[in-house]
Amino acid sequence: MVYLVAVKIHIGCQVIKSDFICLQIVHLHDPETTILNRIKGIVYDCLLWLARLGYRQKPLQPKLLIVRVDEIGDYMLWRNFLNEIVASPKYSNHEIHFCGNRSWKSLFEQFDASSVNKHFWIDKIRFKSELRYRYRFLQMIYRQGYTTAINPTFSRDKRYDDSIIRAAGAKENIGMIANTESVQPYELGYDKDLYTQLFDHPYKPLFEFYRNRMFTEFITGIYSSVVDTKVASPLLPPYDGLPEKFIVVFPGSRSKTRIWPVDNFVKVATYLYEQKGYTAVVCGAAGDKIYTDAFCKAYTYPLLDLTGKTSLPEMLTVLQKASMLLSVDTGSVHLAAAVGCPVTGIFNGSQYKRFAPYPKELSGHFIAVYPKQIQEELANEELVRSKYEFVIDLPYSLVSPEQVIQAISY
Repeated sequence: MVYLVAVKIHIGCQVIKSDFICLQIVHLHDPETTILNRIKGIVYDCLLWLARLGYRQKPLQPKLLIVRVDEIGDYMLWRNFLNEIVASPKYSNHEIHFCGNRSWKSLFEQFDASSVNKHFWIDKIRFKSELRYRYRFLQMIYRQGYTTAINPTFSRDKRYDDSIIRAAGAKENIGMIANTESVQPYELGYDKDLYTQLFDHPYKPLFEFYRNRMFTEFITGIYSSVVDTKVASPLLPPYDGLPEKFIVVFPGSRSKTRIWPVDNFVKVATYLYEQKGYTAVVCGAAGDKIYTDAFCKAYTYPLLDLTGKTSLPEMLTVLQKASMLLSVDTGSVHLAAAVGCPVTGIFNGSQYKRFAPYPKELSGHFIAVYPKQIQEELANEELVRSKYEFVIDLPYSLVSPEQVIQAISY
């Protein structure tokens, strides 16, 4: 099977590179999606090669790039280590640049922007789908002239953070020996010569905060004094107009596979109102509106709908004032933990003990409810290591509202 792929790179109206890539796929029995993904990967590699051509700055002082482009929860479990990295003797004389995920830009600008000299933001959807955007972003990174690049991500991804690290062209690249969650079998070994230093902690499961702390100590050579993910209260923006006694209900998720039926949220929120008098404050991004609207329509008690009406920093303030967060496995549980809000979360066992449940010393009131079908397996460390290290395909609907109510009532 042979594919002919046209690749064009434009600057303005001018085509600066136009070529055809002839690909012969020898594994004829591969699914069509695998074949197309291989083609896409080769096109991405070509774009990266082109982006690393031409002019590059010669920095007057050492220049460090830190790349963190994963999701909100990942950032919240790591952000308190940023200051330790940039303030360490190893990097205190460096110009510090940061590359982050645009989805949590407001959090960084509110709490962490003063720690770095410059920051860049990637739109991951465009970076994946628009070749022109991808090329220009990688070229911009290359032209900065970095001397060192750090990738603190455990589940590294060839198409995102590792592409940015390679584009940086630094002499020293520091990262982790990654798990293979984001790596296809045909991509194994792609990063063989990408990193000059790799941190390895083979024990698993390990809660992500502690992995981040060990990695910080690895790159700085200094014992870390960070003990939690907390956001200092004085840094939170004001947010008024909230009920006196309320819980936050977060019925949506960026991932459709993580949805818990709206009727289940309604049953739990009804119990909390009837038994404890909590008003439901419904939260979510604009993209969650299909779920929050369904909840608001089905729920018969007092509520306040804040869907799409809060920034992420304001969401932290709302959570700090709340008596509890009720949510599935989303970034909201990590936001809540960072401001001391009790969490009741619905989980399916994916990445067990890496992201949930929280250790008591990091969140004293974190209730994680799992399907009854897997609770016995989750108590078996060997099974957890072999079966629940990555995302698993188990419906969140297997958790019943009665299970959640029982967990809350203890």
